[in-house]
Amino acid sequence: MGLFALLGLAFSAAAWAIEPFKIEQIRAEGLQRLELGTVLSYLPLAVGDELNDQTSRQAIRALYASGLFQDVELLRDGDVLVVRVQERPAISSFSIDGNEKIGGDKLKESLKEIGLAEGEPFKKALLDQVEQELRRQYYANGFYDVEIATDVKDEPGNRVSLKIKVTEGRVTHIKDINILGNKAFTKEELLEQLKLEPTDWVPFQKSDRYSKQQLLGDLESLTSYYQDRGYLKFSVSSVQVALSPDKEDIYITVNLEEGDVYRIKNRRFAGETIVNEDFLYRLISTPEGSVFSRKEATESANRIEAALADIGYAFAEVQPIPEVDEAAKEVSLVYQVQPGRRAYVRRISFAGNASTNDETLRREMRQLEASPFSKSAVERSRVRLARLPFIEEVEVETKPVPGSDDLVDVAFTVKERPPGSVQLGVGYSGASGFLVTGSLTHTNFFGTGNRVELSLDNNTLSRAVSFSWTDPYFTEDGISQSVSAYYRQSEGLTRLASGFRTNAYGASLTYGIPLSEYTTLRAGGGIEDIAVSTFPGSSSDELLEFVVANGARFLNYKLRSGITRDTRNRTIFADRGALDQFNVDLVVPGSDLQYLTATFRHQHYQPLFAKLFAEFNANIGWVQGYGGDDPPPYENLFAGGTRTVRGFREGSLGPRDNFDNPFGGRFRTTLQNEIVIPTPMESDGKSTRLSAFYDIGNTFADAGDWTFSDLRQSYGIAFTWFTPFLGILELSYAFPLAEQPDDETDRFQITFGAPF
Repeated sequence: MGLFALLGLAFSAAAWAIEPFKIEQIRAEGLQRLELGTVLSYLPLAVGDELNDQTSRQAIRALYASGLFQDVELLRDGDVLVVRVQERPAISSFSIDGNEKIGGDKLKESLKEIGLAEGEPFKKALLDQVEQELRRQYYANGFYDVEIATDVKDEPGNRVSLKIKVTEGRVTHIKDINILGNKAFTKEELLEQLKLEPTDWVPFQKSDRYSKQQLLGDLESLTSYYQDRGYLKFSVSSVQVALSPDKEDIYITVNLEEGDVYRIKNRRFAGETIVNEDFLYRLISTPEGSVFSRKEATESANRIEAALADIGYAFAEVQPIPEVDEAAKEVSLVYQVQPGRRAYVRRISFAGNASTNDETLRREMRQLEASPFSKSAVERSRVRLARLPFIEEVEVETKPVPGSDDLVDVAFTVKERPPGSVQLGVGYSGASGFLVTGSLTHTNFFGTGNRVELSLDNNTLSRAVSFSWTDPYFTEDGISQSVSAYYRQSEGLTRLASGFRTNAYGASLTYGIPLSEYTTLRAGGGIEDIAVSTFPGSSSDELLEFVVANGARFLNYKLRSGITRDTRNRTIFADRGALDQFNVDLVVPGSDLQYLTATFRHQHYQPLFAKLFAEFNANIGWVQGYGGDDPPPYENLFAGGTRTVRGFREGSLGPRDNFDNPFGGRFRTTLQNEIVIPTPMESDGKSTRLSAFYDIGNTFADAGDWTFSDLRQSYGIAFTWFTPFLGILELSYAFPLAEQPDDETDRFQITFGAPF
């Protein structure tokens, strides 16, 4: 029986009509690697179906759509449907070589996903598409000399091997950027707004590599620069990018149309303002008569949105719309306010807190459930969670509740730090020498947020054991309670000034009482028993005089007080906010000695530019006796070293005893100023810090002896690293200033293992 071709590769709507018939059997011809079952899985026909014009069209389309065949025919042999196919060759091997600048392994993975991989059917159109896309990417990154060759080699068994060979050539550099049409600003001023730059003498320059995406971004920067300075109708009329014949240089020409300067005629609000318009006017920075600025208008709208979000309008939108008076060259700025419905928080949830009780996190919330949504309260809640010692990172998401336009859910996702640790280690500091330490710490005891710590220290200067327990929420109002006890044996004031020994033990109970979101009052008391041992011939006259006058053992009762205001964004390696702390510890009447110690500390972090910020760290310390008593020498203050004035030997500044050893004083002032620079190894600065510093300070016998001329100064560089094994590692190299002949300098200083 003859075979009659029904439909083939040239099938079209003009194909002749066929006589329908019922399919009694299906047979496939031309299969090499594939099985009949594979054909049937893509064929939308089965035994018993009718083949007609419509079903044959559907069958042809389905088989081609599978991507397995490059030619398909449907034929009839009696009541048997014959599917004659020509399989696409399979890719036996595929390689791409020479593409060092674009893609690499990531590119190969992407090609595999779209079907260019071993075992996949070969499609010539897909290979051509990949070649064009590669060329486009190279051109976009400045490689105009690139050559891309594709090789398709037939292999036995209807297979092909594919090879793409890339010869990248030299990168094409920007030779010149020319700006035409500028009258208001010089070419140099405008070029400063661009990230693309002509080739310069700077080594390893990358800004001279042409990129279409970067050029578009630079044109947007030019537009913003002009529109922020009143040129509302500014536009880039055309851009020409010319390539030199040798494909080594690119010339860019930008043609501008500046237009006129527009000023703000008036400002008004439209839509639903919700709140008093006088309040909204205080949020905008576009006064009447000022030059129009798109940036100021946008920032004003953002401030209004934030203000509305703080009173529950979570999805408020404010759009600044300029109404232009072309004749007067003025703009009426209309702030279109669309507050939406006031949103309430239905649920606050936490995820990621495997070892922390939900209540421990929930008590940090400043946004409450069933309350109006507040953007600032949610952000403050996130910051409070991030400041917990057992939380490493916090993310927050505000989700609309499906089916409701006035309810939202707030979801916090936390990443926990290990809350407990057992540490054995060594360290070093200029004041104490080498240290051997051991500690058992748990910052989240049983998931409650309570901190428990037992530590042992042994160094050149002292040996100590201490225990402390802190409950940050001793009361529901957030009053904290800390209980501590210790024993310490010390060989002197610093490593440079021995001559006596102290044995001390004591205990304290301290409460932290929150006065506001950022301010805490410190109140408590303690008891301390100290015994002083002197050594004939090696103890200083100053120490012996004190012991003769006051005895060698003292039982003292301390009243602890203070106030702290902390707005820092992190407790370690902060880069924003400030810390002000004023503490006074009074040894009360009835003790063997009567004196007080007062300290004031001010830290301030000021962002500058390009991720640089300034850090200011000022400290004032004062020790004073009362009731006819002098403060004991072991309470003296010292200066010099990593924490006070770098470049001078640790604890060496200030008054000295009759053996010319540092003896310390009763008054100390220090100020450390640093410009913190981002490190190449880390962009967020959470574990490393590089800085240029200037330090100034000294210690004086009494507050009345303070003079500016006696302050020591230094400048230099410092590096701080929060290491996983040594704790905080601090390195500095300083150049002392205003040093005196008797000063002991130490330009390179290192401290590690000590608390931050």
